[in-house]
Amino acid sequence: MPYSVYLWHLDIPEERNFLEAEYISFLIRLAEKKLGAKYRRILDLACGIGRHHKYLRENGFEVFGVDSDGELIELARERNRIFGDFYQIGDMRNISYKEEFDVVLNWYTSFGYFPDEENKLVLKNIHRALKPSGIFILDMPVKWSEGSGIILHEDQLVEIIERKKINDYKFEYKAKLYKEEGESLNLEAELELAIIVYPPRVLKNMLEEAGFKILYAFANYGIANVRNFDLANLIERGVRRLAWIAYK
Repeated sequence: MPYSVYLWHLDIPEERNFLEAEYISFLIRLAEKKLGAKYRRILDLACGIGRHHKYLRENGFEVFGVDSDGELIELARERNRIFGDFYQIGDMRNISYKEEFDVVLNWYTSFGYFPDEENKLVLKNIHRALKPSGIFILDMPVKWSEGSGIILHEDQLVEIIERKKINDYKFEYKAKLYKEEGESLNLEAELELAIIVYPPRVLKNMLEEAGFKILYAFANYGIANVRNFDLANLIERGVRRLAWIAYK
């Protein structure tokens, strides 16, 4: 695997990929019962290497993946060899699907990489891509904080990350990947980007402005449905992430 891929934290244990796919499948089935619908076609937007797709397909879904990174799309095709035609390079700001999917999935902090108006455009594109009564599943943290840290990967790879606040809820994110060679650390790859982590109340308003209705917002990959989107309240309750289910 190319070193740059590690900077997207994609050396995730396969057990976690399976468990997350089962949770995503549960969210879809729950929405089906609540909305009286039947879902099959999934668009994974910012799909990366398609780490959940094997398990989603085993659960009966037809999964398509789009990512702006050609290297990740190639890895997704390798990982899902007989489904190579189901993957394409694309920018979520420019997708032009119209009522083609039952579910759009955006998982693992894959939203907020653009200025506000372009992020709103992404939500409108997703809304347009969904069939009537289709659902959008969005997984995001409730808050980011400044700080730095070290992640140890396989093959003696060491990742050093830094998050620096730019303004309000926009952050500069930097990551550098080093390989241990004896007592030395040699730089192998680096990543720098800006990301906006919207407070839940702001994100809820953005979803509704794009035409969505909120069905559920589950805390910490569980089944506790959040109804109070006040950030201070969520932090006090120990809510770190929300899995949003919004419908068209």
